[in-house]
Amino acid sequence: MQNDPGDPSTWDAALDAVAAAPANHKVIFENDRLRVLEVAVQPGEEEPVHHHRWPSVFVFDSLKPPVHDVTPDGEILPPNRDVMVALKEWDGQGCLVVRMAPQPAGRVQNASDVPIHGVRIEMKI
Repeated sequence: MQNDPGDPSTWDAALDAVAAAPANHKVIFENDRLRVLEVAVQPGEEEPVHHHRWPSVFVFDSLKPPVHDVTPDGEILPPNRDVMVALKEWDGQGCLVVRMAPQPAGRVQNASDVPIHGVRIEMKI
């Protein structure tokens, strides 16, 4: 359970992306300042509920709408968060690079017909 939604340092460690959604988040590098994750969500898949407590840069090499942010209770959020805004403006060429704030507990639903795949560089602060 998250204690203070405004303070990521209080968020439940059991809901950390690597712990709560290990099939979707693989650590490829980690030290005391950075954690680099390979992230994959298959077409039609919805991740388990998890959070990302640190700000990050996400480099997608495969992504196609529709993609939905979903609350822990199953509500689809409006497409106004980091990736959703960037995806609307992306021309589909090359990689999509998105600067991301810490993300409280939730999940992503890949409603497209292509995998979501990328590398997320989390900056431990």
